[in-house]
Amino acid sequence: MSTDHDDVRMLIGAYVLGGLSESDRRVLESHLPMCQECRDELARSAPLAGLLRRAPGMPAAPPQATREADTDAASPASSGGVDRLLEQVRAADVARRRRARRQWLAMAAALIVVAGLGLGLMLPFRHSTGPATAFTAAAGYSVSGRATLTAKPWGTAVSVTLADLPAGASGPFVLQVSSVDGRKEQAATWAITPNGTAAVTGASAVHLPDIRFISVLDHAGRLVATTRPL
Repeated sequence: MSTDHDDVRMLIGAYVLGGLSESDRRVLESHLPMCQECRDELARSAPLAGLLRRAPGMPAAPPQATREADTDAASPASSGGVDRLLEQVRAADVARRRRARRQWLAMAAALIVVAGLGLGLMLPFRHSTGPATAFTAAAGYSVSGRATLTAKPWGTAVSVTLADLPAGASGPFVLQVSSVDGRKEQAATWAITPNGTAAVTGASAVHLPDIRFISVLDHAGRLVATTRPL
């Protein structure tokens, strides 16, 4: 016979009354674990056999010889047999619900972790500003000044104030950042000022902990002054 849902569902009433053949019974019992609707229908129909047996005027059971005439006929489904099947189905439902609950909890935990990571990415970066450090003039110069380094997500902001820069020299000055691994980056440039002073803010992709020293160079690349982060 067809195992379509509607066809199988029509077997439930005959099943609880013991009127199914062995092959139909196997079809129904293999279908029940996969179909919540049919399990609910069986649970509602299970008391029917007992109610009918207690109803007045019900005919007696057919003689044994008549029942044995159909070699494919299954023995009537006893109340205990139906109860056992229902108990098995209920146990399977409980197991499925527990598995679904564990899966849901695992997914919820994963979402919490992902949300936590996302929150961490969204939190504002804490800009760490180191103490100002004094420049040391190179030989032949009398430059003085200070540098303030501020950690940024992209690297380091460098702010310097300088005095007594060489006046009348040609070309710009260069603020250079040197890293602990030997990299050198130009953080800023500025023109000669008449009074030899400058206040400049530059930027470098080198992160603050990786900076070895800050240098001021003249237009020819000669060292004018230098400082190290504290």
